[in-house]
Amino acid sequence: MKFAIVLFCLIVGVYGKTTEKPKHKPHNSNKTCEGVHVHGKLHKRHVIMNGINRPYQLAIYNHEHKIFFSFNAGDDTQDTFGIAYVKINDTMPTEIQGIKNGFAVVVDEHNKTAYFGGNEGIYADNLEKSGNLKHIVKNRDIWDLQYFDHHLYFIQYPSQRLHKYDFKHKNVTLQQHIHEKIYQFAIDGEGDTFITTRDGLFEIKKGKNDRIPYQGPKQFRAIEVNHKGVAHFCAKSAIYVAHKENHTLTEIASIKNIFGLTFDSSDNMIYSNPHEIVKLLPHDCK
Repeated sequence: MKFAIVLFCLIVGVYGKTTEKPKHKPHNSNKTCEGVHVHGKLHKRHVIMNGINRPYQLAIYNHEHKIFFSFNAGDDTQDTFGIAYVKINDTMPTEIQGIKNGFAVVVDEHNKTAYFGGNEGIYADNLEKSGNLKHIVKNRDIWDLQYFDHHLYFIQYPSQRLHKYDFKHKNVTLQQHIHEKIYQFAIDGEGDTFITTRDGLFEIKKGKNDRIPYQGPKQFRAIEVNHKGVAHFCAKSAIYVAHKENHTLTEIASIKNIFGLTFDSSDNMIYSNPHEIVKLLPHDCK
């Protein structure tokens, strides 16, 4: 996982909350509206937990509002990771035991199952009977995970190649059509695949092999798909969505130094920075 630290350090910035003044300020009022604008609408930051050391790769189990994440389990000079979760009103996160260098997390909400990736493969956790991990993929170092269309996709380290796990046949296949070394990937609601490489962001249309390059930022820390199937891209200082017609990225929120992103059942964004997990909720400043 040393490569992960190098990659992430390339795009580390200073995080903070955005302070905005309303365009039409009432006469003799000194009130300011604090928050983050998402799609042009003001949202208030609700800090779910702070004091966490670099929480990455957020995933939420909305049934219990349980947010899973990977984090740095050592000091800042070590590449030792763990996986934990936090629930509403928790004062401390709960670490998932039994995963060596746990780094990747994804949740299948429909089947109430979480999947955790680490140095020794992928583990499944039935969230209705949590704590009984099943080691479903062995002897592989896992970089990233996504559950899509009843299959589990993952990037293997250090090859950085994309693989697919078939639950029915319990086997792993290399996705030959993606021959590049990739940093992140996501399959959106239309079945189109986005990948990031050292050269930037590319889209691969469903059933096609052509790479469509995107204009805009070249480095990202996370790509996540919301419940509407829209891919969101976390770059150094903002969150973007894809404008598929002209292959550009549209900024929807200015937030610095995001480490991870997920969405609650209402598609409100939950993101992490170096020390916090924050939920953004629509807010009317009056």
